[in-house]
Amino acid sequence: MASDLFIEIEHKFIVGSDFDQTSFFKKLSGLSPDRQSKISVKDTYFVLGHDRRHVFRHRFDKEIQQLTVKSVESDAAVRTEINIPIDQSKGDQSLAVDAFMKTLGAVWSAELAKDVQVAYFHDCEIVFYRAVSGADTVYCVEFEATNPASVEKGLEVLAKYETKLGFSPEARDSRSLFELLLMKKAPKEIQAMFATM
Repeated sequence: MASDLFIEIEHKFIVGSDFDQTSFFKKLSGLSPDRQSKISVKDTYFVLGHDRRHVFRHRFDKEIQQLTVKSVESDAAVRTEINIPIDQSKGDQSLAVDAFMKTLGAVWSAELAKDVQVAYFHDCEIVFYRAVSGADTVYCVEFEATNPASVEKGLEVLAKYETKLGFSPEARDSRSLFELLLMKKAPKEIQAMFATM
């Protein structure tokens, strides 16, 4: 892992297309979040030919634009995440990011779109989203600890909110969204690179 400053701590719960968002966000509102928002997000993931330990992501939405590197772990609950902001005033920088990633050795990329509804708390972001890539769709509730003092404290934060909202630890999915939605679209050689993780 990189420094604790660059660790993402999150739990992901896959839900069905019939998930009751209205009831869920009513419960969330009862916990008094600092704010809530709805956004549409475009994520493009990149794989480097010589690196099976990381994936790169270009994110663009109305609030942020960034280039991110994430470690690939056997369990995506705790992993390296380093975000580099991109000037939002310049608009979607997809072409520049694509060209930049190719100079680093990117051999494959894939895009997904997310419709996101998020509640922000001082110690956690709780998100429901529908993620789509081609004909494939994933519905998910995600809990992410924000600025925890340690990994252990971050996991405690997740457990606190999961308990309040009725999510069982046994139902958690250990895969990243990259694995859930994009990996099966990758060429066989790319899939083989990550098969032993």
